[in-house]
Amino acid sequence: MDRIKVAIIGCGSISDIYMTNITSGKFQILELVACSDLAVDRMQASAEKFGIMAMTLDEICADPEIQMVINLTTPAAHYPINKQALLAGKHVFSEKMIAVDLWQGKELVQIANEKGLHLGVAPDTFLGASVQTAKYIVESGIIGKPLSCRASISRDYAVYGEFLTHLYKKGAGIGFDMGGYYLTALAAILGPCKAVSAFTNINEPVRTNTRIGTPWYGQEYEIEVPNVLTATMQYASGVLGTLHMNSDCILDETYGLEIYGTDGILYMGNPNEFGDRVYIRKVNGEKVEFPLTHGYAENSRGLGAAEMAWSIVAGRNHRASKEMAYHVFELMHGIMLSSENGAVYQMESTFETPKGLPAGYIGDGGWTRKEESALI
Repeated sequence: MDRIKVAIIGCGSISDIYMTNITSGKFQILELVACSDLAVDRMQASAEKFGIMAMTLDEICADPEIQMVINLTTPAAHYPINKQALLAGKHVFSEKMIAVDLWQGKELVQIANEKGLHLGVAPDTFLGASVQTAKYIVESGIIGKPLSCRASISRDYAVYGEFLTHLYKKGAGIGFDMGGYYLTALAAILGPCKAVSAFTNINEPVRTNTRIGTPWYGQEYEIEVPNVLTATMQYASGVLGTLHMNSDCILDETYGLEIYGTDGILYMGNPNEFGDRVYIRKVNGEKVEFPLTHGYAENSRGLGAAEMAWSIVAGRNHRASKEMAYHVFELMHGIMLSSENGAVYQMESTFETPKGLPAGYIGDGGWTRKEESALI
């Protein structure tokens, strides 16, 4: 089997699990050959740890052996790096979201289409055991016809934002940072959204950094993106949904992701996890745990890139598609625009709801199927 040679751009905190999963043989289709980062010491450390080459982005784009780039940089760098790699003829899998501005995402989709390249975008947690099991439940009719859904998350971003400063900048915030997980999970199950109406707020927009040990300790900083938002969504299928997000609450992360059907309720797990528990409730019944029907319950960052690589080999569309990613990206922009304009935002994009992964694959040591069968 010819493996897809991959280079990772960005050697920050999330890169270690990607590199570990790929180099450990978890995804047999991928061969990690290089990494790159503007912080040279960090790049060299990653290259040495995983036995790969340290290269500049230009060198990676010029190397004919490297077929795919995995972009793990901060949101502001997604567009220029994704664009450069696509123009160089590389397939790209990018961390969420696809870009910062809506026109940037649209341009990247257009470039990939024109050049016949695969462009995939995180989160790939929707390919994990939890969301795939939830998708199986809905498509099997266990909760009847879906009528409504609810997504909610609260946490304290101040704990992270005072050293991960990009979290408070344009293109991030709880909406663009965490919204991708929730909206992608719902999109993978319910399909495209038709319209959205929303309200947003920035609580205490100017603050002082209180984290001792950071270069910015004692300095004022500005929160550029909403830290509280609510939205009502109308899906093309007729399902109505609500979204609640608050990043100025207590530290303890509190989440909820539910789909309400005519014959039952589906309680999904945390969409930021691959294998969180899933529950259902039927009429006159107790809330009971539903066994996970799919594999990849452990931390499987890189799963979306692996599934995309198999798609390249098989000559088919991949599941973490640029169309679904752009749709979720537009939906979050629609939430912001609806709040600014005081009007319902009508979605312009759509996508084909991704087919569920085959059930029955364990994948974390007790394989019942080969990786190829599980991801195709």
